[in-house]
Amino acid sequence: MKNKKYFVCFICFLVNLSFAQAPLPPPPPKKNTKAKDLIYGDPSKTDNKKDEKSTAKVKEVKSSAKAYKEDTQKSVQNFNVPITESTNPGSIYYYKNVETLLQKLDTTAITNTQIISLTKYKIHSNAIRPASLDSLARKAYKLNEDKNYNEAIVTSKQILKQSPNNISGYKELAYAYKRLGNEELSNRYFEMMVKIITSIFQYGEGSRKSPYILNNFFEGISIYEAKFGCYPNKVTLILTKEKKLLGGYDCYHIMRFSNLTHWLPLLKKDDYKIEE
Repeated sequence: MKNKKYFVCFICFLVNLSFAQAPLPPPPPKKNTKAKDLIYGDPSKTDNKKDEKSTAKVKEVKSSAKAYKEDTQKSVQNFNVPITESTNPGSIYYYKNVETLLQKLDTTAITNTQIISLTKYKIHSNAIRPASLDSLARKAYKLNEDKNYNEAIVTSKQILKQSPNNISGYKELAYAYKRLGNEELSNRYFEMMVKIITSIFQYGEGSRKSPYILNNFFEGISIYEAKFGCYPNKVTLILTKEKKLLGGYDCYHIMRFSNLTHWLPLLKKDDYKIEE
């Protein structure tokens, strides 16, 4: 898909999140690219043959200052909350409680650990349909590109109904409400998106040993843009010798990975590479 957008102002903030083993980022953008600009890129694996000489469309987006106050983590932590906590109604990690907090769009009321616990629970309970989420995400992107903002909102909410802590859902809602002039809702969805990505960085560095904990493949593209400030020119699925399915994202020869093993039963062997 051509002309995909991402928040450069948001990227400039998150790209400064560093991890001990992370490689150096790619060269900075041109000097005439402002931090408040919204740039459209190419999100699709099949559309990566776009004209490299074409100039990306640029539109202004105003981000919330509050979202930038999120504390960053200096090192990746191990996630050690058992699944039983997500099924215990008396626990702060009970999945229904976490979903309720997300729906309130209050980033101060929910923790990074609760956000990741919900992803873990959804994966454990087979409640995530990665292919469906990727399809909805592409649809929402396209609707926003075509200025069908109300339809983009409907589609994005379908993403969040299935995957309440999904980056793509919040990202598209923030953009659509921004274009419709609803600054308050736009900022709240944007802040929650930042909160979710920060939680992912807390429990994964994107390496093979410590891949990002994501709901679906398309979320990794948003993570990659946020971390390195560029769109992956190569994407792939790899089945490791340990039978772990990794989603790989490569730009400027910087490869990062997400753990998509829960997607494996839904794929055919031709859909991924098998390591010998």
